[in-house]
Amino acid sequence: MWKRSVVLGFFLFIGNLSMPLWAVESGHEKKERTLTVQGQGKMSAVPDIATLSVEVSREGADLDPLLAQVRKEMGRVLEVLKGQGIPDKEVQTEFFQVHPKYEQDKRANPHRAGFFVSNRVSVKVRDIRKVGKVLSEVLSVGATNVEGPNFELDNPQIVERGALAAATKDAKAKAQAVAEAAGVQLGEILAINPENIGWPIRPRPLMMRTMALAMPMDAPEPLAAGEQTLSSTVSITFAIH
Repeated sequence: MWKRSVVLGFFLFIGNLSMPLWAVESGHEKKERTLTVQGQGKMSAVPDIATLSVEVSREGADLDPLLAQVRKEMGRVLEVLKGQGIPDKEVQTEFFQVHPKYEQDKRANPHRAGFFVSNRVSVKVRDIRKVGKVLSEVLSVGATNVEGPNFELDNPQIVERGALAAATKDAKAKAQAVAEAAGVQLGEILAINPENIGWPIRPRPLMMRTMALAMPMDAPEPLAAGEQTLSSTVSITFAIH
């Protein structure tokens, strides 16, 4: 019994001793030194397309005359768009709504008082110079609401790539400046992360209603597309020596 307890105690001692020795060795492992920088980049472009939402809406007591009126006026709108060289593929129905209108009698009981009919289409205008004329003409032939224009880029990916490339160059230049000032050398890139790509917030679109116009619009509205600037951020981690 005594010999067995001595042997067991010996192995317990050796096992406990091995743990701190292993911990000491791992604590002296050499860690790789790194430098992480963040770069910013921007790229600007002039919008080359504009989108409009054109709506014809009417209300009245009888449904059939309302449907006929909205159909006729939207047909005029589509003819105007075609006359401005806008192809059918650039015009798309957003919604067509027909719903009853209700009123309350003296006893607060609802009863149907008529109908509301609305037809709205989205229009993509690729010739920016025509936007003002298109807006004026659709209002003159029966459109009751027009929202827009929203000026956009037909191929925004080109601008996004340019902004990301500028941000990457900025990050590399910053890293080189920091390394030279610190007396170290840049090594390989260990990680690169595009962190943010942000388009500017669009202004609230212009809304026009024919009922608010004192007289027919016989002159195009002066509209300017301006310029859009995209900003981006890229983070890069370098090894340093």
